[in-house]
Amino acid sequence: MRKAFVISDIHGCYEPFMKLLENWNPEMELIILGDVINRGKDSLKVVQQLIKLKGLYREKVKIIKGNHEDMFLDFLDSPVGNGRKFDMVGGGETIISFAGDDAIMKRNIEDIARVVRQRAEREIDFIRNLPLYYAFGEVLFVHAGIDAATKDWRQAPDKDFMWYDMMPVDENKTGLTIVFGHTPTRILHQDRINNDVWVSEDGSYIGIDGGYIFGGQMNAIIIDERGEVLASYFETSNT
Repeated sequence: MRKAFVISDIHGCYEPFMKLLENWNPEMELIILGDVINRGKDSLKVVQQLIKLKGLYREKVKIIKGNHEDMFLDFLDSPVGNGRKFDMVGGGETIISFAGDDAIMKRNIEDIARVVRQRAEREIDFIRNLPLYYAFGEVLFVHAGIDAATKDWRQAPDKDFMWYDMMPVDENKTGLTIVFGHTPTRILHQDRINNDVWVSEDGSYIGIDGGYIFGGQMNAIIIDERGEVLASYFETSNT
């Protein structure tokens, strides 16, 4: 029976990510559910660590693209139209992390994007080529979600995998357990102090974004290919 160790929404927070990784046995697969950048100060270190892990463990490691990676690429491809939006979601920290303090001081947003592209070509290429989902036995890993009211989830628009709002939760007709991040679990629990992993009543949805960057916790789970959660771990934010 295959098992996976799953983390979501690292948001440039390198230290808690590395602490959680201490619980990962490389005999399992490692699944990262996107939003590895923005808001935290160490986005580049996180991405470089993921590149290293991917190089060491190959197909054992899967990193899924989230909406913050999507916004980063939009900014790099069209900085004038997307610069303000990217800055509002913590993109300034990512620019500093990827290209240094001097990059953020440039007055022209196109110059800022150009410096980032020049200094982090390998990391940007890595992000650009991330998949939108990963099917694992009877489990579907995504960043944000999908419209699970349709059985043919593969026909979902690409943006849904990165941006779909899982509240309210739709009836799951995919036949798969959907594991996602993106929506902080305090929202799913409808309890502003509960940042633990959330599981729907029928067990067909599992949300793991504990909102670490907002003062919550960074969650990780071990799950098997049938969709059974075998263990959970967390690192609490100091903010």
